[in-house]
Amino acid sequence: MDTTACTILLVDDEEANLDLLEIVLKPKGYTSLVRVSDARQAVAEFRRAKPDLVLLDLHMPHRTGFEVLTDLQALVPDDEYLPVIVLTADITAEARERALASGARDFVTKPFDRTEVLLRVRNLLHTRLLYGRERRAREAAEQAAARDRLLADASRLLSASFDNGTALAQLRALLAGGWGDMCVVDISDEGAAPSSAGEQTGLIGREDARAALGPGMWSSALRVPLAGSGPSVGWLVVGRTVENAPFTEDDLALAVELGRRAGLAVENARAFQAAQNALAARDQVLAVVAHDLRSPLTAVRFEVEMLRLDPVGPLAPEDAQTLGRVEQAVGRMDALIQDLLDVSRASRGVLALDRRPLAMGLLMEEAAATVRPLVEAQRLEFRVHGPARLPVLQVDGARVIQAISNLVGNAAKFTRHQGRVTLGWEMVDGALRISVTDEGPGIGPEQVQHIFGAFWQARHADRRGLGLGLAITRAIAEAHGGRIWVESEPGHGATFFFTLPGPASAGES
Repeated sequence: MDTTACTILLVDDEEANLDLLEIVLKPKGYTSLVRVSDARQAVAEFRRAKPDLVLLDLHMPHRTGFEVLTDLQALVPDDEYLPVIVLTADITAEARERALASGARDFVTKPFDRTEVLLRVRNLLHTRLLYGRERRAREAAEQAAARDRLLADASRLLSASFDNGTALAQLRALLAGGWGDMCVVDISDEGAAPSSAGEQTGLIGREDARAALGPGMWSSALRVPLAGSGPSVGWLVVGRTVENAPFTEDDLALAVELGRRAGLAVENARAFQAAQNALAARDQVLAVVAHDLRSPLTAVRFEVEMLRLDPVGPLAPEDAQTLGRVEQAVGRMDALIQDLLDVSRASRGVLALDRRPLAMGLLMEEAAATVRPLVEAQRLEFRVHGPARLPVLQVDGARVIQAISNLVGNAAKFTRHQGRVTLGWEMVDGALRISVTDEGPGIGPEQVQHIFGAFWQARHADRRGLGLGLAITRAIAEAHGGRIWVESEPGHGATFFFTLPGPASAGES
């Protein structure tokens, strides 16, 4: 580590001593030397030259070296290492201890040995450089940690709300509350170019800072685009007043990342709003379609009833079978319409429940009897297991049976030929846990995150339903305060679980 580029302040009232120090130091490469022969000028020269080391005589007229030491220590920050070597003919222990206590780092007596002075100067300068390097590394680490905290706080604020106004207002407050003194966020209308004045990106000087931030004592500013995954959606401008240090290139890099994250937040908020608008439009269409479809279905059902009640005579067997098929088709269409309405209500969080205290043992037996034909009609084995005695729960019985029917119907749809579907229930941790197991192809991990979404099917070509059953079942479970999940291994079937909260009373059935 080269110490010869360091500046050394020489303070001695004897010009001969100053000459001697120069003769010792200059040949060894120490050319940045500042001489002071009047101790009253030592502090002023120290302020001007900002030396890396001071060679100081103790006994001088006008001001002693002890007084100079005290003044220098007041100017040096606590986290800075300033070496001072005292050169004096006073060899008393008292003088030595007083000098070291006043802030001196070393003590050399006159007449001094040249080699000793050079060695101590080099060692102390080496220590100062190491200390400075360590301090800069520590400051860099602290600044990096502060930038990381700022990014984390900004990300938390930007992701906390899908409302751009709220999120960006909190971001402005964060950036203007310490890292900067003023923050402006300019968001363009969707599809329009940013309206911020100018297209300059990067560090801005004092004059440009005033143009971007308005009148004020600005030292510098940063302007970066709000650019997420696509074109810029606006601009972020942050300014600092003259009381604070100007922004650096590291600050610019931080601002660019902040602009990117803010841009992503704006894009996500706009996408969320677009999705909400699309869902609202879909729900409106579903409501209209359901209403319009139910009117002709009601008319068809009425006509079928009238044909069955025709007084002319009993229907021929083939006519009765035809009417039966029509009634079944009407029933399936009516069920599909009800599913559309249910999923629409569930998406708005308004799925209605008619809760009543019900004996769950009897309700589960009713559910098993209701869904058994769904399984056996497809020539599958249907197994049921669970305790007969269950608590009384506050539930909507029809909705619980609907949920079980959806799960069993789904299991029957995917179970292999002549396979088995199992319905089970048990009390676990105070809640009723209902399970439906199939012997189908199983569900891959990439499908689990989608399987409870409305209108989603594992295979797009699958025409065995609209993909609403699992979404409705999830809505029923969550409306009761329970939850739903699936456990599956590809090639080994799947088991769906949903829970209902604990007993409303201590009674059992």
